[in-house]
Amino acid sequence: MTSSHVISPLRTAYIALAALGIVFGDIGTSPMYAVAECMRVDGVSSSADSVLGVTSMILWSLLLVVTVKYLLFITRADNHGEGGIFAILALLRSSGRMAPGMGVLATGIALLAAALLLADSMITPALSVMSAVDGLRVEFDGIEHWIKLASLAIIGGLFFIQRYGTGVLGALFGPVMLVWFAVIAGLGLVQILQTPEILGALSPLPALHLLVSLTWAEIFSLLGSVMLAVTGAEAIYADMGHFGRRPISFAWYGIALLSLLLNYFGQGAHLLQNPFVPDESHSPFFAMVQSAGLVPMVLLATAASIIASQAVISGMFSLASQAIHMNFLPRLRIEQTSEQESGQIYVPRINGLLALGTVGFVLGFGSPSAMAGAYGFAVATTMLLTTIAFTLVVYYVWRWSWLKILSFCLFALPLDALFFGAALAKLPQGGYVPALLSVLFTWFMASWVSGNRHLMSLGQRLDMPLPLFSELVANRSDLHFQPRPAVFFQHLPFPTDLEVTPHALLRQVQLTSMVYQPAVVVDFLTLGIPRVADAQRIQVEEFGNGIYRIIASFGFAESASMDAVEQLGQERGWWKTLDDVVYFAAREDLRTGVREGLPIAVRWSYRWMHRHDENLARSLRLPALQYVELGLTVDV
Repeated sequence: MTSSHVISPLRTAYIALAALGIVFGDIGTSPMYAVAECMRVDGVSSSADSVLGVTSMILWSLLLVVTVKYLLFITRADNHGEGGIFAILALLRSSGRMAPGMGVLATGIALLAAALLLADSMITPALSVMSAVDGLRVEFDGIEHWIKLASLAIIGGLFFIQRYGTGVLGALFGPVMLVWFAVIAGLGLVQILQTPEILGALSPLPALHLLVSLTWAEIFSLLGSVMLAVTGAEAIYADMGHFGRRPISFAWYGIALLSLLLNYFGQGAHLLQNPFVPDESHSPFFAMVQSAGLVPMVLLATAASIIASQAVISGMFSLASQAIHMNFLPRLRIEQTSEQESGQIYVPRINGLLALGTVGFVLGFGSPSAMAGAYGFAVATTMLLTTIAFTLVVYYVWRWSWLKILSFCLFALPLDALFFGAALAKLPQGGYVPALLSVLFTWFMASWVSGNRHLMSLGQRLDMPLPLFSELVANRSDLHFQPRPAVFFQHLPFPTDLEVTPHALLRQVQLTSMVYQPAVVVDFLTLGIPRVADAQRIQVEEFGNGIYRIIASFGFAESASMDAVEQLGQERGWWKTLDDVVYFAAREDLRTGVREGLPIAVRWSYRWMHRHDENLARSLRLPALQYVELGLTVDV
């Protein structure tokens, strides 16, 4: 779907309903804990001025961050309709206008943002599920232990069902979230009608008065809690390719924004009549619910938190898939969980990593309130990095005037800097955990990129261009030409203009003195667009002596496959059936201990990731009995 694709109003409404569950699941469950955490900040009292100030800050944060920054600006930086940090990176790379140094900066921003989203994806299910189940503490005392156990059981079940796909459950996401938004809007509206004084928070003045009354430390602490109300804003941009900008805007303005504001103002109205008690069991959100409706409300909140968590998990699967195709991660096993929807995938190793991290957050922090301090860092840093990346797009790709660029930066960068500073203030309260995790994840991805570049530099010394290899084949009289087709895969992501002979082909000829006819070299190329049209998928080069080279191009949102190559081979008569083909690839056997290799820290992390790199037989689903893998010892 591209941004220019025109759809009917009825179709827009249907897609907007689906977007409610996927795009706004995270931000839609924030009312369960955002107001409570703001009221627990030192310097914020239960007075009317504090309540009005907190409510006003949440209102203007939603308007400025989500409505203005993301929907009016960031979502315009689409790459053929696709959004997300890797879509921005691909857009910048394809522009061809960046200097090498800026290209490294853009890649670093993308890797760090992806790592932050991975850390955020661990804490989101833990906080959302625990906040929902924690609502029972309003009526029941001494159940903290059972809340933790119930949360772990729900989280465990959520990650367990990923392998089976979520297509059936996915159909319920939109309707369930529609009910959720309607219920929280209704709860808030009742309170507003009873205490209309809360409408004074529509003005930014109460927020300014509250900020003036606080110290700098208290201001940053409060901003860190207010930021909980906008967590999930990044999903608006990341999921744009699935739904389109127009349906997402429709869902936000028509349902999500109104419902959230009604609920936040309703909680403020409730607090004007019922002063806040600063303990972990007091939840203004669940306190608005009558006793008879508390258990059904907790069940609905749990369902909404599961949907929000599922959206985050599915988003990480898609992000990991893009990272693999752009050579930022090793080839991890990706399973298709739906025959109808290509976007429904399951990445076992990512699922296991997320499950481990989420359970760790539940056990390590023990309560939603303790976890809230750790939640904001990844979100605030990602928003800041996205703004920087968007600025690069408007400068290098769109060629905005300096006046336009400066106007955007003067609006967005101070806003992001405030929230980022608030997140830094939360580091001692648990924010250091996602910070350390994101640094670790970034290091591993950077090690993979650095290690592959090191291997390519070694490979260029060992390998030879295909034209030269073809000449050598023609000049050697001792070679036997075997009339059987073979496919040779490039073992590293060399630039396609180098025309490097795969090590598998060199090694096979060296060992057997035999040249398969035809010998087809296959290079996979990831382009800076989400998807490649079938007509542009394949490029063929002929080097003589039965040696051909195929460049198979794919978008960063696609999975590489051999379908087009195999079909082309049959059309050209290279093989009658796929049973005739032999597939060859090289596999590096990394050896450490040399001084002139990679730095020690990069060396060991790269070697560890290399062990988890799936071979081509699995990733391309090649028949095992027709696949040959040749070893290549490399000193790193």
